[in-house]
Amino acid sequence: MKRTLSLLIALCVIVSAVTACSSPAGTTNNTEQTQSESSGAQESETQQASETPVDTVEELKPVRFVQPGTYNAEYEVGLAAINEKLKNDGVGIELDVIRIPWDAYAEKLNLMLTSGEPFELLHIMQDVKNLSSIAGIGAVISLEPYLDNYPDLLANFTDIEWSGTLYNGERYAVPCYWRSFDNTMSTVQLRTDVMKAVGYDTLPTDIDQVIDMMKKSQDYILDETGIKAYTWFHQVQDTSHWLHRFYDTFPFYVENSLGIVLARQDGTIDSFYESEEFKQDAATYRKIFEAGLINPDIMNLDHQVQYDQADLGAFLLSPTFEPIEQVTIKRITGMDTTVEALFAQPEKPDLIYTFVQNINAVSSTAEDPESGLKLLEWLYKSKENHDLFHYGIEGQHYNPVGDDRIEYIRDADDKQLFYLDTWMTGYLPLMRFDAESPDAQIEMMTYKSDHYVVSPIAGFIFDSNSVATELTNLQTELISSIYPIKLGIVDYDSNIGPAIEKLKAAGLDKYLEEYRKQFTAYYEANPNVAEMAKEVKK
Repeated sequence: MKRTLSLLIALCVIVSAVTACSSPAGTTNNTEQTQSESSGAQESETQQASETPVDTVEELKPVRFVQPGTYNAEYEVGLAAINEKLKNDGVGIELDVIRIPWDAYAEKLNLMLTSGEPFELLHIMQDVKNLSSIAGIGAVISLEPYLDNYPDLLANFTDIEWSGTLYNGERYAVPCYWRSFDNTMSTVQLRTDVMKAVGYDTLPTDIDQVIDMMKKSQDYILDETGIKAYTWFHQVQDTSHWLHRFYDTFPFYVENSLGIVLARQDGTIDSFYESEEFKQDAATYRKIFEAGLINPDIMNLDHQVQYDQADLGAFLLSPTFEPIEQVTIKRITGMDTTVEALFAQPEKPDLIYTFVQNINAVSSTAEDPESGLKLLEWLYKSKENHDLFHYGIEGQHYNPVGDDRIEYIRDADDKQLFYLDTWMTGYLPLMRFDAESPDAQIEMMTYKSDHYVVSPIAGFIFDSNSVATELTNLQTELISSIYPIKLGIVDYDSNIGPAIEKLKAAGLDKYLEEYRKQFTAYYEANPNVAEMAKEVKK
């Protein structure tokens, strides 16, 4: 790895040489046992209790781990195997994964956090509901009082990765290093076999040519699959980062969960929806929409339906997929296709906007604040633990292929029998990749840029607690006023004025003022941030 990054935050990590120890859990909790029948002894219960050696039984602490998603068919089987190994390893905890279906995730999570429902660990997606918004309401706790008890866990991550878990200067979560983030927001993914079939050897450097390629690809895929393919975001609130590489003002970064904040490399924080860059985005997506390349019902489409169609090969250039999608398409349809992640304007530097995106935090309602840390330290301790936790029982749920590949055992509907998502808890040095994965998939996951610039916002986490009302109002207003413009459903010129007025009425200026205030304090306290942002590494 050629990247050499300066330390963003002055972290003082004092690693204790003493790890908290637990006695191995016993196999029984009954202190009044009968003697073996072979002894023939007839003794009282009192005599039995005093004369029979009984192991000290440690109570297993619960680790209720809240994550988005649903369960596989043999979740209970895999969970039992995980808990058996946790018990045999003497960790002193018992795992239960609480999965919230995606279609109910935001509502159910908010209810859990505000109602004080007891659980131990929470997976946080910084681009969906970030750490500050959760820590700001007291739903998760600082890990500073406990981390020195887990030196192995501390050592799994760099200081810069830990810096991505800071809230009010303290570490509030454990990083999830499941992939490199050097190019996460820089690429678009598409079927390059279709791209070449319609006459383009590489991704065009001109937007009008990109749209022409997409139109021809749509016709090709319709003939091939019988499905009209569209371009779409993973989530409608996602920002058009791939498109920004076409602009003369690049590099800059737009915060992804709401798209309100535009961070320029000189440390300036602008209102994105009032910027020329958003105007350019809207104009391009209006062309794409009018060309019939965006589903007219995009605002209401079921998330799963989009993915089901993509699994049949029916999708256009989108900032959504990974090369592994070609494996899914072939398995389901038999089609040989190639899916690649490409850079628009590849001569421009990559923009590193974060050092950690997914994190796991300890709930303020945890029965034992350290039980979640015990789980994560155990998980990252060995490949054996990592395999069992994520892939299940070897020979029943998966078969290893070499050191870093895997074959999943599937049911009659081609579904994995057991799987806990590595994007929430995986550790890249221990991860396995589908045996059929193209090399491009692993290259993308482990990509380390040799031509990049770091956004000044990369290590900053905004605390939205003081503008919580404005944030709620803005979230609602963005859906009704801004997203139709952003997605090209309505034109920019006729709608942006009233939309901005509504955003300001919802609290846009107050939100931006607070954001600038916090970022300025961070920026001034960390002069290395400005230095990093000025230098394009090669």
